[in-house]
Amino acid sequence: MRFLVERIYDACFVIIAYFVGARVSEIISLEVGCIERRASADGSETFAYLGGRIYKTAPDPDGDPHRWVAPAPVVRAVEVLELLSEPLRRRAGRPELWLGMPGHGIVESRAVEVPSVATMTVRLNRHFAPFIGLPPQRDGRPWHLTTHQGRKNFARFVGRRDRTGLHALQANYGHVSRIMTDRAYVGTDFDLAELIDAQTTEETRAALEELLTATRLAGKGGHQIAARSPFRGRTRDGDVQQYVEFILIESDMRLGACDWGYCVYRRESSACLGDDRGPNPALRTENTSITCGNFAVTDRHRPVWESRQRRNLDLLAHPMLDEESRTLAQTRVAECESVLAALDAGTAGDRDAI
Repeated sequence: MRFLVERIYDACFVIIAYFVGARVSEIISLEVGCIERRASADGSETFAYLGGRIYKTAPDPDGDPHRWVAPAPVVRAVEVLELLSEPLRRRAGRPELWLGMPGHGIVESRAVEVPSVATMTVRLNRHFAPFIGLPPQRDGRPWHLTTHQGRKNFARFVGRRDRTGLHALQANYGHVSRIMTDRAYVGTDFDLAELIDAQTTEETRAALEELLTATRLAGKGGHQIAARSPFRGRTRDGDVQQYVEFILIESDMRLGACDWGYCVYRRESSACLGDDRGPNPALRTENTSITCGNFAVTDRHRPVWESRQRRNLDLLAHPMLDEESRTLAQTRVAECESVLAALDAGTAGDRDAI
């Protein structure tokens, strides 16, 4: 029972770390009642926040009060922690959510305590990873989990697509300035800018190789690539990789990735009205992309268009659908059909369907 309870604690730690991006010291210091709910300015929505304290940059050893945005999985994790820790909190007269019994016995006479950073790292690797069957890395080595990986992955999620999100990340992490977030995290924190740049470059390299070697492409940008690429149908060999490296070095290409396709970005043909930095995230939707000369779709994105087609066909079958909505759904179905037809037809479809 003790083992299973600790694994639930570990799971809650992972959820909070990856969905909030807080440091381990900030997570294990959380107290009962830390979920706060606040209404939006117009009162139309209510948002949940995780209330705690930041210690690393605080002048006071008790830390500075701070709030993080708390999505639904984090709210649920806190609810579970409150239930699990309630007997120990009552016994110790303390408010911390991470109180636990030291040792391995069923009944312990020692005082309850909050696990240390080192203890959390050991638990994640020695117990939690095997418990969930964490797969090995590509080279066969086991993953080494750390308490900081959730923070890094959260930052990647925010910053890899749109660097304007760094302002929101700054507020969520409680940094004094965006410079601290973007270039020089305090102490042992990672350099977010280099992390995001490396991640973006790797994604761009992989996407270019996929586009250059794909036998089936859809979209206006996909048709242009299909017509010009000398590598169609080839494996990703050394020649392809050298060509991609040349493009990355010489052209300073910006390639945007999303669930429904790739954007081989050029400002002059951008349907989303992007700027010199890249696509406009506010206007970059499936409807806009389908008309854009930068847009390319591969088989990787087929499930997204099939799902979109099914949703709109279901909508058309609704007997109460008004005429305006029906016209919009029919347009979207036609768009999906043209993309899927182009992928099915290969080169001919690239020229004729889109």
